[in-house]
Amino acid sequence: MQTRPDAPTLLEAVATFLLEEVSPKLKDDKALAFRLMIAANLAQIVATELRTQDERFSHEARALKGLLPGAADEKKLWSSKTGERVEALLALERELAQRLRSGKLKLDDKVLDHLVQTAKETLAVTNPRFELGDEP
Repeated sequence: MQTRPDAPTLLEAVATFLLEEVSPKLKDDKALAFRLMIAANLAQIVATELRTQDERFSHEARALKGLLPGAADEKKLWSSKTGERVEALLALERELAQRLRSGKLKLDDKVLDHLVQTAKETLAVTNPRFELGDEP
């Protein structure tokens, strides 16, 4: 099994190649240059998702477990299989939404803080410069 370079590094290299080597040669084709910039941006986003997915997953899973005691399928939530982990996390997200809609869980500071933090972490993947502008 090849471990180096890893997938995020390869994607970042593709994005760099597209932007630095190919893009300058497309001065006359604005439409193609624009699509190239989109492709490079998507490669960067996927690279960032891959680099940060474990940390973001763990953070959200722990927070949801705290908000929804007993709701987590612990075996699946911490499985070595990515598909099972994602399925378990999505189940927790659906449970949170259902409890909020039904009124079984109130939208208090703890829940709101979790939602805002999750939104920040998700947005940081696609646009690291994006800020929610924490208001006093």
